[in-house]
Amino acid sequence: MRKLLKNFFPKQFHNDVFEIDYAALWASGKRGLIFDVDNTLEPYNTEHPSERIVELINSLADMGFEICLLSNNGEARVELFNETLNVYTVHKAKKPGDKGLRMAFRQMGTFDDETVFIGDQIFTDIWCGNRFNVYTILVKPISKKEEWFVRLKRIPEKLVLRAYRRSLE
Repeated sequence: MRKLLKNFFPKQFHNDVFEIDYAALWASGKRGLIFDVDNTLEPYNTEHPSERIVELINSLADMGFEICLLSNNGEARVELFNETLNVYTVHKAKKPGDKGLRMAFRQMGTFDDETVFIGDQIFTDIWCGNRFNVYTILVKPISKKEEWFVRLKRIPEKLVLRAYRRSLE
C-alpha cells in the first residue's frame, strides 16, 4: 500500500509558491516551471494575478526559467489570467493525463527531468508530474472555495498527506 501511495508523494511540500527555493532548483538543473493556476497561484477563479504573483513570475523568467501555466480550465479562463504574465499556457490539459504535460514540454523546450510541476492537488498535479518523471512540488491550497468535485478529492488527499508526512520521519 505504501508503495502505491508513493506515486502521489511530492518531492517537496510548501505553504505557498513563495516559499520555494527557485535558485536551488536552477542550480540542480531545472529549467522549466509548470504552474497550476487555481488555488496554486491565486484563489479559485481569480481573473487576474496579483502584483505579487506577477513579480514572482517575472523574477523567475529573469532567472532563465521557461514558465507554463497548465490548467484543466478552458482557454478563455487561462488566457485572461495570463494577460499580464505572458507565459506559455496549456488549457483543458486533462490532468493527470499526459497530453497537456507533453504540450508544456514542447512549448518550453524542456525535458521531463529538467521540469518542475507546482500545484495544489495531489490527484491531478502531483500524480500527473510523478507519472512522467517531473519534479513535483505541492503547495497548500490558497482558498477553501473550490468546485464541489475538488472538495471531494480533498478527503482522500488528507490520507495521502498523512502517509507522506510519516515517510519523512
